[in-house]
Amino acid sequence: MTDSCEQAAAGAFAEALKQRECRRVLRATYVDAKQRYAVTTGIAVLPSKEAALAVDRTKNLSGNLWFRGLNGDTGSGADRVAISGGYAAGMVWGRYIVFSYATYADGHTPTTKEQDLGPVSGAFRDHTAEVIGKRVTD
Repeated sequence: MTDSCEQAAAGAFAEALKQRECRRVLRATYVDAKQRYAVTTGIAVLPSKEAALAVDRTKNLSGNLWFRGLNGDTGSGADRVAISGGYAAGMVWGRYIVFSYATYADGHTPTTKEQDLGPVSGAFRDHTAEVIGKRVTD
């Protein structure tokens, strides 16, 4: 968890989090039992829905200007998340930005034939959003 939201992101997206007064980013990285996938998922807390939407519009997924993957310890299967190619999924829910980034635990960038990261990332995003749905009414 960090109150310096820009430290959890990159480029213009990081600057937008700061300018729009992001209050906190909570993120964690999970690795499956077979150490095939590593997924960083989290929530950014902004002061309003308008601020969250404005920040979200600054993302550039193809330029990797969004939230950064959170590395784990060496040998954990999550030690290359921040430098690995992968698949991002996100959504704005009220004043929150819910996000996930799925990679392969071995750090390789997915090929065009490898289509499994999208559903993994989307499932993590959706599960994280469910947590908000249970606690927040907007």
